[in-house]
Amino acid sequence: MGVSMLLTRMNVWLDVGFSVLYMGVLLFLVWHFSMFVIKGRFRKSFIEGKWPEHDSRPPATPKVLHAVHMFSMIILGFTGMYIRFPFFTGGREFMRSTHYVFMIIVIAVLIWRVWYAFYSKTNADWREFSIGKKDLDTALGVLKYYGYMSDDKPHVAKYNVMQKMSYGLFLVMMVVQAITGLLIWRYQFPLIDASLYGATSAVIGATGVWVVRMLHYVLNWGFIIMTTVHMYLAFSVDIPCAMDFFGLKELDVVEGHGHGHGRAEENPALGLVAPLAD
Repeated sequence: MGVSMLLTRMNVWLDVGFSVLYMGVLLFLVWHFSMFVIKGRFRKSFIEGKWPEHDSRPPATPKVLHAVHMFSMIILGFTGMYIRFPFFTGGREFMRSTHYVFMIIVIAVLIWRVWYAFYSKTNADWREFSIGKKDLDTALGVLKYYGYMSDDKPHVAKYNVMQKMSYGLFLVMMVVQAITGLLIWRYQFPLIDASLYGATSAVIGATGVWVVRMLHYVLNWGFIIMTTVHMYLAFSVDIPCAMDFFGLKELDVVEGHGHGHGRAEENPALGLVAPLAD
């Protein structure tokens, strides 16, 4: 079997495999919401209005970065899938240009958020994302709670261990996605009359470029799946916090609650796929 035929078959299997996986994720979320209702958590939140309590509101900077980031990721996912599957004619160049514009925006937002986490004079929050022994000790309990196998929810810090792990995973994925995206960027830089795509092809060859493109595509599916889960959790676990993040309604504050902003152990959406959230 030739290399081109092998790569073609792998492309087909990637398309089929991720389509099936995404359908599986949607079915899982249907089951999860059904359990959310059966276990009484829907009634407690949506009917009785007993949402997670917060003793402070998130600062403006993380809220703005979070909104820009999520909007940009949705655009990147849509344009990326169009580039892969052009479902209407005549839009490829526009979609590709739009894709790269929002790629640059996401990279800028990521750099800004990382800088903010370490160097903000008012809210340098990088320590809140570190994983310690106490976090690991609660991992099983957190999984049981969100898997509806237990009603006891462990609490260690602002974010639970699932959230912290997702922050780390998401950061790594973002960096790799940015690198692979830049390596296949077809924009011709005027001063050098060359593109990063051309340079990549010259260095690693056509097969190497395909591997880079494949990794970029796989990560694109990863972000689509994570964003889907994020949106489900954001609007089922803690609607008031989600509305505050998007400026729709100011978050009610309970003074002296003692958990800091978010009681993130009750809001996995903010940690699951959105490491730009405060």
